[in-house]
Amino acid sequence: MATRRPRRTGPDDEPLVRIAARRAVRSIRRDAETPQFGRLMAYQAAGAAGDALLALALAGSLFFSVPTAEARGRVALYLLLTVAPFAVVSPLLARFVDRGRGRLRIVMITAAAGRAVLAFLLSSRLDSALLFPIAFGVLILSRAALIVRGAVLPQLVPPGRTLVGANAALTKTGALAGMVVGLPGAALLKWPGVQTELLLCAGVYALGLVPVLGLPKLRGRRALDEQIEARSTARSVSIRQGLVVTAGMRFLVGFLVFHLAFAFRREDIGVLGLGLLVGVAATGGLFGALLAARLRRRLKEEGILVFSLALSGIVAMFVGRWFSLFNAGALVLAFGMSSGAVKVAFDAIVQRETVEAARGWAFARFESVLQLAWVLGGLIPVVLAIAAGPGVFVAGVVGNLLAILYTAGRHRVRSAAIP
Repeated sequence: MATRRPRRTGPDDEPLVRIAARRAVRSIRRDAETPQFGRLMAYQAAGAAGDALLALALAGSLFFSVPTAEARGRVALYLLLTVAPFAVVSPLLARFVDRGRGRLRIVMITAAAGRAVLAFLLSSRLDSALLFPIAFGVLILSRAALIVRGAVLPQLVPPGRTLVGANAALTKTGALAGMVVGLPGAALLKWPGVQTELLLCAGVYALGLVPVLGLPKLRGRRALDEQIEARSTARSVSIRQGLVVTAGMRFLVGFLVFHLAFAFRREDIGVLGLGLLVGVAATGGLFGALLAARLRRRLKEEGILVFSLALSGIVAMFVGRWFSLFNAGALVLAFGMSSGAVKVAFDAIVQRETVEAARGWAFARFESVLQLAWVLGGLIPVVLAIAAGPGVFVAGVVGNLLAILYTAGRHRVRSAAIP
C-alpha cells in the first residue's frame, strides 16, 4: 500500500488572517520610512488600541448593562466628563509644551504610563465611586497625547513626505489598531468579563512607553513674548474656516454615534453590535487616511474637506431614506472615512500655517473646540428620542450644507484677495 505523502503547504494555504496581518505590518513599515517616525506610529497604535478597549469597557458597564432611562443619564454624565479634560488640559498643556521643545516627549511618556496605571486601577473599581474620577484621569491623558502628537509631528516627518501624508499614516496606524482590538475586545466583555478587558487595556497602554522612550530628546527654551507672537499664526483665515468645518463634522459624528447606539439598543443588538460598530468605524478611519493621501495628489487640504463632507452627507441622506441595520454599517463606514480624512486635512492646515512655537497652544485650543462639538452632537440623541431614519437623513442634509457654505466662504476669500 502506497504511503501518502504529507501535503506541502504554501502561500496559498496560509490563513487569510495571517496574510492580512503580515501585509498590514509591511504597509506600516513602508509608511515609517525613518526610525523616529516609526516610533511615533507605534506610539499612536498603542494609544488608539488602548482607547478602543477602554471605550468598549465603559460602554459595557455604563450603557448596555442598565435600563434605557438610567443609560441615558449615565451617557450624559460621561459626555460632560469628556469635555472637562480639555478644559483642564488645554491651558496648562499649552503653557507647558510651548515653553520648551523637550517637554513634548515628557508629556508623551506621562500619558502612556499614566493611562496604563489608571486602566489597571479601574479594572477593580468599576462598581465604586472612583469609576468616574479614574475614567476622567484616563481621558485627560488621552487628550494630552492627542494634542502633543499634532504638535510634535512636523519635527518627525520623513523627508519628502507631505503633512497630509504623515497625518494619514498616523491615522491609518491608529485605525488598524482599533480594528485589531475591536471584535476581540467585545468578545472579552462576554467572557471572562470587563475586568480582564481593562487589564489588557492597561498592558496595551504600557506598550506605548517602548517607542516613545526612543524618540530624540529636544532641548531649548522659548521666551514668553516669542510664544505670544507665534500664536498669531494660528488665527489665519484658512485655519478658522477649517475649524468650523471640522467641528461640524465632529458634531455630526457625535450625533450619529449615540443615535445609532440607541437604535442598536432598541434592536437588542448589544455589546457585540457595538464591537462591530467600533470595528467598522476603525475601517472607515483607515480608508479615510488612504483617501486623504490619494486626494492630496490632486487637491489641496481645503479640497479634501469639501469632498469628505459631501461624500458623508450624500451617504447619510441615502441611509436615512432607506434605513436598515445593514445600511447603518455603510453609514458608519462612510462617516468614519470622511471624518478621518477631514481630521487629517485640518491637522495639516494647522501644521502648515502655524510656527513651531505655537503648535502646542493651537492643538490644545482646537482639540477643545472639536471635543465640545462632538459632545454637543452626542447630547441630542441622549436627551431626545429620535427615529433612526429621519435623524440620519437630517445629519446628511447638515453635512451637505456645511460643504456648500465652506466652498462659498473659500470663494469669497479668494475673490477678496484678487486686486
